[in-house]
Amino acid sequence: MIFTSRFRYLAAATLLFALVSPWVSCKKDDSGNECNLANANQTYNTNIKRIINKHCISCHSGSGPGGGDYTTYEGMVAELSNGKFREVVVIDKSMPQGGNMTQAERDSVNCWILSNFPK
Repeated sequence: MIFTSRFRYLAAATLLFALVSPWVSCKKDDSGNECNLANANQTYNTNIKRIINKHCISCHSGSGPGGGDYTTYEGMVAELSNGKFREVVVIDKSMPQGGNMTQAERDSVNCWILSNFPK
């Protein structure tokens, strides 16, 4: 009798695990630790400069109200070293202010950063 109830418990637990684990493991990675673009060949000159000019330069031009100078590749690289840029643009999405950057643009920036920001 004890063996049968333990077997049922084990069988139920195994079934529950089998049903739930694929759903949990397929959860989207919101940490930004993965590049989710099919073509992840993002470079500053080809893709990223356009995004930065569109969304960031008005405040981050070296003389604007935001810190840093994003007008050049070298200025961007200086800002990327501490991880704060990626945190506020890709993960928290608190920048740019107003939230007008598309998810596709954020994905491009993320892949570029994860690839060690090729020029």
